[in-house]
Amino acid sequence: MAALGTLVLSTAVMTQAHAQQTFGWAPKPAELAPYVNGNQPHTKLTEVLAGKSATETWEHQVVTEPNASAKWVGMKVGDARTQVLSADHRVAFIVWDGTVQVEIQGVDTFTATKGFMINVPFRREYKLTNIGKVPSLHFEIYVPDRVDLYPENAQTLPPPPSFHSWYLSRLDAAGAYGTGQNAIYRDFLAAPFNGAFVSDDRLFVNAIRGSSNSLPPATDLGHFHSYGEFWFVMEGTLGYLIEGLPYFTATPGDIVYAAPGRWHRAGFHPQTGTGTRVAINGYPRGAHLWRQTNPPETPPVQVMPPSTRAMLPQPTSSGAYLRPTVTLSGYPDANSLSDDLDYSEYWLDDAAQPTRYVGPFQISGNGMHTLRYRSVDKAGNVEAPKQLTVGVIDLPPLALQAVPSTLNLRTGGGLVTMVISVPAGQDLRTWGVTDVRAEGTPAVSAAYSSDGRTIVATFNKAAFASVPAGNEVRITVTGRFNFDGAQAPLSASTLVRVIR
Repeated sequence: MAALGTLVLSTAVMTQAHAQQTFGWAPKPAELAPYVNGNQPHTKLTEVLAGKSATETWEHQVVTEPNASAKWVGMKVGDARTQVLSADHRVAFIVWDGTVQVEIQGVDTFTATKGFMINVPFRREYKLTNIGKVPSLHFEIYVPDRVDLYPENAQTLPPPPSFHSWYLSRLDAAGAYGTGQNAIYRDFLAAPFNGAFVSDDRLFVNAIRGSSNSLPPATDLGHFHSYGEFWFVMEGTLGYLIEGLPYFTATPGDIVYAAPGRWHRAGFHPQTGTGTRVAINGYPRGAHLWRQTNPPETPPVQVMPPSTRAMLPQPTSSGAYLRPTVTLSGYPDANSLSDDLDYSEYWLDDAAQPTRYVGPFQISGNGMHTLRYRSVDKAGNVEAPKQLTVGVIDLPPLALQAVPSTLNLRTGGGLVTMVISVPAGQDLRTWGVTDVRAEGTPAVSAAYSSDGRTIVATFNKAAFASVPAGNEVRITVTGRFNFDGAQAPLSASTLVRVIR
């Protein structure tokens, strides 16, 4: 989906009801944000475990979000996660089955069982090992763009990320931990709590515990975020209303995910006792965008004109261009009401009227040139002209001579040879000649002389079978002129008379 834009806040005089609140215009998707990348609104633990082998270690991705992602990990008896450090982000775990030994640098080793919540600060080595008699199961919560590091004494290293190699570096101090919020671990089922477990600028894991006797009214849609949010159901029965879906319930071990921009209301299903959901996202202080029952009329949307780019070839080392060809590319603004570009136009130097752009054009004439350009879309939005100052170096003229100035078809054999030359001081090799043609027919072969002033070109006589004697044939040479680190296309020609 398109990135959400800036909140527009109002400091105008508010009504008495709004006196203690702040309101702002928030961008909400015009269409429901889809569930993509394998994300589902409701992932049941029974579905995750289906088909998994007790004799193999496995991973099952549940949430893939740019700011916080999560997966289930099942470890076979005796298996361990490779000892690793997260360079810049905390990693959190919820153990859900089995007996897991947890080793974290600077912390006494401990054993975690069902309901343990674990918080690993950044740049602390950690390792999880299944030391029980049955497969273990844990839920891993992480920031997707984290970088994993490996300890200096690692016996082996995995393949590095693409286009990288491993480098032994001195590390900054490891992340800190607390006793409540940001504690290394808490045994939730033994000592339930309500509040943040992990809370830093990049990760938020927050236990919300309570109960309910009745459902809120159907008109209570909750709120939405500019980012996705998900919940781990720790205990009880939780109820969810997510925009575009009917109300549903989730039980312990289930994962519920609300896509960015969707209204959602998470709560405790009535008459089912105490429940706990662990809310997870990348923003401890993220904006909750609440519904209004009587919103005012939306202000007019700002007109968004199209945008045009001018593309030029590689400049010379001096910054000037070698008789440059300019290409204009106009695009409607991403937020424009019109998706169709109408036209682009440009002014060159002192032109009073614009030239309608129909394709790439050249700027010639030694010296500095001013180019202004803009585009207009079919909704009538007009872009403010952009301006470029372009230094231009003209190509030197190329004068071709054919020796002799005739194409003699009386010679024997099926081929005819012609010598194409340039005056003294010019060198055809500088022009990077790539093609020699006679009246559009390519030469069978062409070779430079030692001084570069001459090309000997051979043509097939059959190509001129329909040309009457006495008529002229145009010999054309094309190439790319190289000068001061830049190139420009070149074409020159001369006429020869046919003899039969």
